[in-house]
Amino acid sequence: MERVTGSGPGASVPPTLIFVAGFLLGWWIDTRAPLGDEGEPSALVRLIGWGATAAGSWLFLWGLATFSRVRTGILLQRPATRVVDLPPYSWSRNPMYVAFTAIYVGLALVVGACWSLILLPVVLGLLTWLVIRREERYMRTAFGAEYDAYCRRVRRWI
Repeated sequence: MERVTGSGPGASVPPTLIFVAGFLLGWWIDTRAPLGDEGEPSALVRLIGWGATAAGSWLFLWGLATFSRVRTGILLQRPATRVVDLPPYSWSRNPMYVAFTAIYVGLALVVGACWSLILLPVVLGLLTWLVIRREERYMRTAFGAEYDAYCRRVRRWI
């Protein structure tokens, strides 16, 4: 069922800002109070980091392309026209946030930002509290039983 519903869910804070702020805060703390070895990450850790960053970037672009293909709101200020249950949204309700998380972890590994990794649960908690809950409330209001059925089939993360 396709519906157009006024404006989108909005957000008190853009999701990307939450990730960037958490990462940069962790990186800054690392420059003041590093944990453990102050050396550069090993080649293997950097390789894993670049792999996670590439995988996250690919997943993010796939999510954007899927929203674009079905012509529904990508930005939080735009209305959703339908519940998208095509891959990657058929295995995660938030694949773009999974992508941001992979990019965050990957870059933290590449630059050796241990504090950024420690702050990741706080970042994900803020994302859930400030953004995801609002998005889910909006989708439930806009699409009702259809969205509830989707939530029963597809996990929030992975």
